[in-house]
Amino acid sequence: MSIKRLKFENDTDAFVLAISCHQKSIKLAWEISRALDCDLQATNAYDNTIYFIQDIKNHSYFKWIDPTERFTIHLISNQSEDSFLVPSHKQIDFFFVVTGFYAELDFEDGTKRIKAIDSVLTAFPITLNKKK
Repeated sequence: MSIKRLKFENDTDAFVLAISCHQKSIKLAWEISRALDCDLQATNAYDNTIYFIQDIKNHSYFKWIDPTERFTIHLISNQSEDSFLVPSHKQIDFFFVVTGFYAELDFEDGTKRIKAIDSVLTAFPITLNKKK
């Protein structure tokens, strides 16, 4: 009798949710913090842990590390005054990114909670290519 194993080919290092919202970044971070029971804090200290981002200069950036330190939530604005973080997705206002052991989280429920925020127009999971 042979054993067959499923192999998942997932080369992403994070769960990424695209958010369309015309609210200011600080207000959206506060609303997501309330919806997901976390505490997103504004920071400029980007530690280069998100695979599709090289630099967040001039982009709003919020971060929360789970108390168990198993995963980290990031909220990053796509547009700054002079550039897009991901130019191929200009219609997206924010990226909600979860790094670490994100596979153990219920993203369906989290996405529903984010979509329920009044100022969020839409939110949907996307896959972004790694930057070279």
